[in-house]
Amino acid sequence: MINEVLKKQIEKYNPNSLNDIKNAIREMLQKIILCELGKTDFFNNCVFYGGTSLRIFHNLNRFSEDLDFTIFKNKNINLIDYLEIVKSNINNYELNCNIKSKVKTINTSVESHYLQFILKDILDITYPEFSNSINSNELISIKVELEHTIIENSNTELLLLTYPTFCQVRLFTLDTLFASKLLAIKNRNWKSRVKGRDYYDYLFYIENNVKINMAFLKNGLIKFKAIEENETFNLQILKNLLLNIFNTVNYDEIKNDIIPFIKNNDNYILSLNKDIFIATIDLLKEFK
Repeated sequence: MINEVLKKQIEKYNPNSLNDIKNAIREMLQKIILCELGKTDFFNNCVFYGGTSLRIFHNLNRFSEDLDFTIFKNKNINLIDYLEIVKSNINNYELNCNIKSKVKTINTSVESHYLQFILKDILDITYPEFSNSINSNELISIKVELEHTIIENSNTELLLLTYPTFCQVRLFTLDTLFASKLLAIKNRNWKSRVKGRDYYDYLFYIENNVKINMAFLKNGLIKFKAIEENETFNLQILKNLLLNIFNTVNYDEIKNDIIPFIKNNDNYILSLNKDIFIATIDLLKEFK
């Protein structure tokens, strides 16, 4: 019975290729993990944010890989303890998973783990015609990260997740989500390439006329040492900062990063160019 529910859930995405199926499976697993976390006290102290939160709760038109959380209260949270509960409860969905923890090479405030599933096991349940076209050991990995740095002046809300069961998940409100995305665009360090998904999500906020939680953004820039605590930071300074970024970023890299996560007829892909991004700067507004 559970297997049929899983299959019907994936079929709702109307996948047209193996890549579409993998994206749908990943999102189904993300929702299961969120729901199991929602059954604990996790969201009393932690917030779900990032592109996946936009996708699942605000209809962002792209798939996403990771589940990103941050604490918003001064409390010691050990993410692995919660993931062990999730792993145990996932057996109720007739699925098996392993937890692999990321080994840190440098000391950071981020705790990272992977919930790993054997793709073939899920395809055997849902799309058996594709089972023989993949490596039997291929994994679907859901990266789960918890940022232990608290950024002041966040706004949060509890939203309802309806699959696989009803549960509440705490998110940043859109104004704070936009600020956190701008913080990522400013601070993201991928060394040799650009995370195009950040720029894709930026267009979502612009299209939906979302205003920016500037207090949260400034506090985040201070926390991560992008600006000094006594430094002036306002909307005009932000606009100048983005102008410099949009003038220098590689838009081909942005497109190459985003293509695996969208449908071929996605409208935003045509807007991923310098002139469009520079034009959006005049539309930025502060949330008050």
